[in-house]
Amino acid sequence: MTTLMKVDKYFKLKPSSIGDPNVYLGAKLKYTQADNGVWCWTLSPSKYVQEACKNCETFLKHNFDGNYALPKHAPNLFVGGYRPEIDITDALDPDQASYYQTLIGVIRWKVELGRVDIATECSLLSSHLVYPREGHFECALNMMGYLKWKHNSHLFFDPTYPTIDFDSFNNGAEWKELYGEVTEPVPDNDQLTFVCELIVTTTRLLQTKSHA
Repeated sequence: MTTLMKVDKYFKLKPSSIGDPNVYLGAKLKYTQADNGVWCWTLSPSKYVQEACKNCETFLKHNFDGNYALPKHAPNLFVGGYRPEIDITDALDPDQASYYQTLIGVIRWKVELGRVDIATECSLLSSHLVYPREGHFECALNMMGYLKWKHNSHLFFDPTYPTIDFDSFNNGAEWKELYGEVTEPVPDNDQLTFVCELIVTTTRLLQTKSHA
């Protein structure tokens, strides 16, 4: 707020626009006291998550012949044991695939706004944007169902530096007992020269083809 007041001296601002920030890219900002007593900014995407889930439910209700809906009970992001990389269900049709890609984009934005707890699952489903299957789509809907009921989260930007006990690091330790007689081959100069020449030659070939 102090910065805005300084700016207001030279460039007049609307009185209503001068104050602490409260929204950032769809997420709510709030100055809060953390458990350790430190005052810091927090970011909560709760409102965005709720609106995204509401829009998803509305879309599913009027599309795909009503064959899809958010689960009423989704205690986990993935149904137990589900692995997207080994899913062999039928491929989605173009309309379903397009909406699946949209869903992943929405979920990815939730990660950007502070839902780092779903980053891994989002990344796994993002690997199947080109050829999504029924199982991937249903898993994405399960994630939306999970977030519908667990939307309230806060990311604390605590400026406190952590206290690190460097004495706990075992610097200079002898690891032979743990790893045994392990050696790492070090390439000689001839090998390094060959690798460098190969990289340069390949780069020139690529540049030549791009200009052909």
